[in-house]
Amino acid sequence: MDPRSGYHSGGQPGLEVVNQPDLEVAGQEHLRYGQPLPEARGGESMYSGMETTLPKYSGHPGHYVSAASDPSYAPLPPGELESPQKGGRKRLLWIVGAAIAVVVILAAVLGGVLGSRAANSSSGDEAAPSQTGGGGSGGGSGNSGQNQPGDTASNTTTPPQLIRPGSGLSVTGWRKPDGDVEAYLFYQDPQDGLRYSKCDTGRRTSTNDSACWESPVSFNSFANAGTHLTATTLLYGDEYQPQIQLFYAGYKTRLLGININEGEKPSVREDTVNHLNIYTILDSSMTAYWPWTIYQDSTGALHHVRNQLDGRFGPQEEKWDNNKLNTTALTASRLAIVPMVPDFSRIAVKGGYAVFYQDSDEKLAVAVTDLDSPELAKDYVLSWPTTTLPSITLPKRAPIAAFSVARPSDLLKTVDTFVLYLDANADINVLYADGYSTKWKTAQPDALKGADADTDITCLTMATSNYNAAKTTVPLEPPSSDVRCFFQRGGQVIEVKLQDAKTAKWVVVGSVPIP
Repeated sequence: MDPRSGYHSGGQPGLEVVNQPDLEVAGQEHLRYGQPLPEARGGESMYSGMETTLPKYSGHPGHYVSAASDPSYAPLPPGELESPQKGGRKRLLWIVGAAIAVVVILAAVLGGVLGSRAANSSSGDEAAPSQTGGGGSGGGSGNSGQNQPGDTASNTTTPPQLIRPGSGLSVTGWRKPDGDVEAYLFYQDPQDGLRYSKCDTGRRTSTNDSACWESPVSFNSFANAGTHLTATTLLYGDEYQPQIQLFYAGYKTRLLGININEGEKPSVREDTVNHLNIYTILDSSMTAYWPWTIYQDSTGALHHVRNQLDGRFGPQEEKWDNNKLNTTALTASRLAIVPMVPDFSRIAVKGGYAVFYQDSDEKLAVAVTDLDSPELAKDYVLSWPTTTLPSITLPKRAPIAAFSVARPSDLLKTVDTFVLYLDANADINVLYADGYSTKWKTAQPDALKGADADTDITCLTMATSNYNAAKTTVPLEPPSSDVRCFFQRGGQVIEVKLQDAKTAKWVVVGSVPIP
């Protein structure tokens, strides 16, 4: 704000600034973690999470405390007009009030300047999650935006405007107590803001599977342009029923996270993983299945970040492990994680997951951690015939996605795994291991051909839990028509489903209605 817009030196003759020894600018005040942040509602304007009038500055970009909510703020009492003596006191109070107003305006200007600079500094890469919903208006830049109509499937071939070409994609979801599936699909818009579209399968019709999709929702994130995305679902008790967690890269490749819990207000919050100050390799892929998140460091080595758990396998929000794995991938290789067993109590410990990646020879590879650990369960059974994959050479940094489903009627509690990858012809291929064969098999379904050359790929692995709101376990599901994958074709996000797991037959469902 220009100071002259709030103060004109020539407008009031005789007006002078009176120094107030007890008055100072409150700066560098940080919001406590978990404190509700400014939330956009219908009709409010947004500009990168900042308000236009900033009476008090907080050290986090986009975090502001309004005067009305500041306990130190109190308006001056009104002047009295009963006598000349009191009139003199009124003039004095008026002068004091004007001086305070000038100082407050100057503090607002200072806060605005510092805030804009901080957005590009190392302190400016923390998420300031402010969700935009309903008819809220969107800002012109940064990570804010506006919901648009899109509750029904779109049959148009016009490229959507709210997703960038080649956007990172990530989907996660869970089966609700009523039997329907709720899925969240995350992507990035052309202004670098992050958005999600939510599908509730109860909204599907007999003629339109895509009718489940609701209007896109945007939220503040401070994400890097072109960041990779990975989302996962935390199911535990009543509090996390569910909690969606999204990880991505912020300023200087810092690993950032937000969580979405519609049982909380505000529903979008900064994740505690931000406190770890983890920095990845430039353009690092990320992949997550709670409690695990995988990323690549500057040496090419993979790391897993694990949310520490309590005795019931519930989350300890402020406690994380960050361990380097004995696996080195091609620089900026794409990554894809899958659970190796159906039960969460085993997914969350050694041998519980596998990660697919591209090795230094540009071949598709996989690592299952801790198979040689003395802490591995004595009755652990490898779900696949081997961890040595067929020789498949990929284009450098080709997108990879994967999902697992519980192997039906298997007393050994193993899983079937499907890996999707893009070849040099922009066709998506499938590598899979199931209980019907003693080796890995490949397929190139027609439904997966003709993807955009810069597409990402993401697939849904259903959430699991050791203790849900009903106080029961939620194991990994067997194959069903709710298993979906997504990629871009002609700029649109195409939704496909696995129709027959035994033959790896896929069919196109339609396009996600992103305006």
